[in-house]
Amino acid sequence: MNFFHLYKIYKNRIDKKLFHILNQLPFQESNLLKAMKYSVFSGSKRLRSSLVYATGEVLKVNIITLDVISASIEFIHSYSLIHDDLPCMDDDNFRRGKSSCHIKYGESTSLLAGDALQSLAFNVLSENFMPNVSNFKRIKMISELSNSIGSSGMCIGQKLDLEAEIEEINLSRLETINFYKTAYLMRSAVRLVFLSSNHSSRSVLSMLDAFSISLGLAFQIQDDILDFEKDKEKIKNNKIIKKNTYPSIIGLDESKKKIKQLYQKSFLALHSLKKKFNTKTLKKLTKFIIKRIE
Repeated sequence: MNFFHLYKIYKNRIDKKLFHILNQLPFQESNLLKAMKYSVFSGSKRLRSSLVYATGEVLKVNIITLDVISASIEFIHSYSLIHDDLPCMDDDNFRRGKSSCHIKYGESTSLLAGDALQSLAFNVLSENFMPNVSNFKRIKMISELSNSIGSSGMCIGQKLDLEAEIEEINLSRLETINFYKTAYLMRSAVRLVFLSSNHSSRSVLSMLDAFSISLGLAFQIQDDILDFEKDKEKIKNNKIIKKNTYPSIIGLDESKKKIKQLYQKSFLALHSLKKKFNTKTLKKLTKFIIKRIE
């Protein structure tokens, strides 16, 4: 099957799941729920969900379980973007060509919407039915997700990113920021699938980590390149905006070379997994993401 067609199936499936979950919540007419829905359905490409479904195909995880994992990841991702856009953070008025949540619903509602989506992610992961997933596995999954987004994961990544706006940093520091800010959640998405599966091999988990981390790091640089090319005026005024990214530090050409190196690492990890698993779908997904810069 053409991967774009499969990607559309993944995207439609998770959109229906997210819509269903949000519509079951009370206070549907409140601005809090409206802000939550607005952010969740603001044009996300659902690439993290696609990563969950593609990994699930490799590890033979039930599709209903993958729905639950995908929903949790998407709610976490949406919450992080709402907070990231706030004036006290990156202060962005637009997200994916639309008004940011705080512009449309106000700062206090947006703050609460992000908080509510974060708690909803854990509610879904702790309560929704996942076939053949024991309570022990479920607790391990909750622990994994909480660890990936807190002070040892995404939050510290965001803090380091904010600090990098007021000081010069080197590439090693930037890669650390990108790891915690972006790659950690992508690694967690893959790990949640692994933890829900019937596999327990540390070597398999290690290869999946290598794959997802390389993919996540490449994904962040790729996003920085797209922002760099789309918004030349912001780059011209970089002294005001002060964003340390690969393109601003080493230029576009070297950044694209770095991306290709990272994607090569992800393919090498998949090649190692190929000895025991069918990794064709994950390879197609990786190539699908690469096309964003080609």
